[in-house]
Amino acid sequence: MTEQLREDLDSFAEEHGYSGRSEVIREACQGLLEEYQKSDYENRRVLATVTAGFEYDAPDIEHKMMDIRHEFESLIRSNSHNCLESNAGCVETFVIEATGDDVLRFIGTIRGTDESISVEYTVIPVDELHAEPSED
Repeated sequence: MTEQLREDLDSFAEEHGYSGRSEVIREACQGLLEEYQKSDYENRRVLATVTAGFEYDAPDIEHKMMDIRHEFESLIRSNSHNCLESNAGCVETFVIEATGDDVLRFIGTIRGTDESISVEYTVIPVDELHAEPSED
């Protein structure tokens, strides 16, 4: 854990009334584990957008992203890499079509690439994309 991360955790704990960094870490871990528990999307086909942000000019991370693209190429429907203005960072965006389990495995792989990567995602069941509008 970097010194900056420890400082950020300590500040967060103090600002939000936690007893200390270990309580913040415990709550974050519980949230992450719950996220990967059996979900409504477990065996359903879903469409997911996954956005990974990381520092600009990070060849190791960019190489790992390329490896992930190759490993999961059968699931990836779209992928783009963009550099933010003034080289403030990079954003890798993926559109994935897969089972909920495979999407979570993909997200976990990106999160495990480097501690500096920030990952956000959304998931929509594919069968809901074809739903008929209700007649009200």
